[in-house]
Amino acid sequence: MKVLVSGIVDFSTIDYPKKCSAVIFLYDCNMKCPYCHNLKHILEHKKEMTVEELFNNIDFFFADAIVISGGEPTLQKDAIIEIARYAKEKGFPVKIDTNGTNPEVIEELVKNKLIDYVAVDVKCKFDKYREFTKCEEDGEEIKKKILKIINLCKNNNVFVECRTTYVPKIMNEEDIEEIAKTVKDCDLYAIQQFEPKDAYDEEFRKIMPPKEEELIKLGKIAKKYINNVIIRTVNGVFEI
Repeated sequence: MKVLVSGIVDFSTIDYPKKCSAVIFLYDCNMKCPYCHNLKHILEHKKEMTVEELFNNIDFFFADAIVISGGEPTLQKDAIIEIARYAKEKGFPVKIDTNGTNPEVIEELVKNKLIDYVAVDVKCKFDKYREFTKCEEDGEEIKKKILKIINLCKNNNVFVECRTTYVPKIMNEEDIEEIAKTVKDCDLYAIQQFEPKDAYDEEFRKIMPPKEEELIKLGKIAKKYINNVIIRTVNGVFEI
């Protein structure tokens, strides 16, 4: 089983809440989000290796969990399943970062008990999706898929987080309210601070990041619909 890998981080304290994790970044993505800080690297770096070679390239001295990220890792269905199976055999909890466009992959992972945590990126109001992400699918179709993932996780005792990176000028309070209403059954909703420095789109590098007070205000809007809401900023995580 060959895997297309764009990068490995041996030690992260931010990618799997309350755990130290090793993060595997799989190659390719079906969205071109303008604020993404990973996309350029993901598309320009590709190394083919077996799952065993992949794990042999990770220093597990500190890591006690595995995060499979991207890009969009579910584009490599067989690879993601084999990575998760290998990780579980080694005793690691597994988290997947996804944009939600391939719920059938998440379903297979959930049904085979290969996953403990799913983080779904909800990009913006759903009627903006195609324009904002350059995805082939429209927002209503993606909404259905995200809701399917949430229901799958809730019915199978898998922790599901939804998260939105808030970009000023491009997004507003209506985006957050609509998203929160839609994903209200998730276990955690996180509003993340946009960081312009490494944005994929050069124009987005000129946008100032939102202030913490603005994010907290947005968090309070989301809190009307979801019990567990946090704000993630460069200075840390804040509960609402």
